[in-house]
Amino acid sequence: MAGMFGFWSRHKANLTAARAGRDELLRQRDIAIGERNELMRQRDIALGERNELMLQRDIALGERNELLDQRNKALNEREAFLRQRDVALGEANEFRRQRDLLLSENKQLKGGKAEINEREDRR
Repeated sequence: MAGMFGFWSRHKANLTAARAGRDELLRQRDIAIGERNELMRQRDIALGERNELMLQRDIALGERNELLDQRNKALNEREAFLRQRDVALGEANEFRRQRDLLLSENKQLKGGKAEINEREDRR
């Protein structure tokens, strides 16, 4: 019987050690699961922040594109006004040329009229 007592005693000690080892492994598993859950929570927060930043970036890109469109429209309008100005300046130069030509003709005609008047006066 004494041999059996030693067997059961060793068996009970082995079971106790095995349970203690199992309990330690369970404790470590629970710690690892807790750490994993914390890391997942932090990851979710980081993903939320990233998504918010991406949304803000998209909004900023939209605003930038709108401003670029407005700038391009203003530049196109400026080019159109410059073309209109150039046409108007060309027309003004043509009118000046015609005016100068008419003034010159008028001067010649007045000079010719004065000659005619002098001739008539001499008669």
